[in-house]
Amino acid sequence: MQSTDEKTKDKRRKHLKRILIAVLSAVLAVCTLIISFAQNIGAPSWNEVFTFFGVYADLGDDLAVSFLNAGSADVCFITCHGKNVLIDAGLSANYDKLSAYIKRCGCTHFDAVIVSHPDSDHIGGMSGIIEDFGTDSLYMYSLPQELVPETEDYGNFVNSVKENNIELINPEIGSEISVGELKFMFISPEQPYEDINDCSLVVKMTFGENTFLFTGDISDEVEADLLNSDAELKSDVLKVAHHGSKTSSSQEFLEAVSPQISVVSVGSNDSSLPDYYTMARINKFSGGLYRTDEDKTVVITSDGTNLDVQTHA
Repeated sequence: MQSTDEKTKDKRRKHLKRILIAVLSAVLAVCTLIISFAQNIGAPSWNEVFTFFGVYADLGDDLAVSFLNAGSADVCFITCHGKNVLIDAGLSANYDKLSAYIKRCGCTHFDAVIVSHPDSDHIGGMSGIIEDFGTDSLYMYSLPQELVPETEDYGNFVNSVKENNIELINPEIGSEISVGELKFMFISPEQPYEDINDCSLVVKMTFGENTFLFTGDISDEVEADLLNSDAELKSDVLKVAHHGSKTSSSQEFLEAVSPQISVVSVGSNDSSLPDYYTMARINKFSGGLYRTDEDKTVVITSDGTNLDVQTHA
């Protein structure tokens, strides 16, 4: 039998446990309210909280294509059965957010990196990617000398490539590479254009029966050339060109692609993008339209046949 002192101690322990549970519940409730509703005053997001504690995002075992919420910039992180691919790396100012997302997904190294073109909103974080993660293969179209940028971001990118002894591959248009179960076909540019945006590498990715078309910042001039080429444009998912600009996404091009899902990478503070009429055209020819200024990070998963869309802050 317990003595009176032991019974008293048990009661005190139980009472203290109830108090601790109540206090922790109250703290959790307050943190939940702050994180969920106080983003505008600088409170951390759940993604940042999970990152701090080393919790990984669960993207599943099959294909996951993440169009990151990176403002008026392009970042697409692709993972499939342990293989990791990156298409563009956004602005240098957002690199910490990009790096945190990649690490949270369990990626420590890239099997391939594709640079659509070297504007700062596509290449800004690329030097960090090379330094922190590295890559087995790096692809970028070789620009005419007069279009090579003289920006700090481009200089940092070139230096990182040299210092890490990475071969910068200028892919042959019409050629295809495989990364695990993923196939990437380079379908443009077949010729140098006068505008750096039009020199974007246009890439079609295939996984099982599903296809994804990544268009960089091409204009309707390049879209017209693609329509007149032998390229098969029909795709399940379209990364909308040039952040939904009025100079891209022609009716003829959208009709040829006829995507189930379209994704626009655009910033919430950009008053000129996306263009209203462009969005109307995309809505007409696309089964579903997502934009990172409203839907935040858009994650499209596939088992090789079926597509599913999730959105995350």
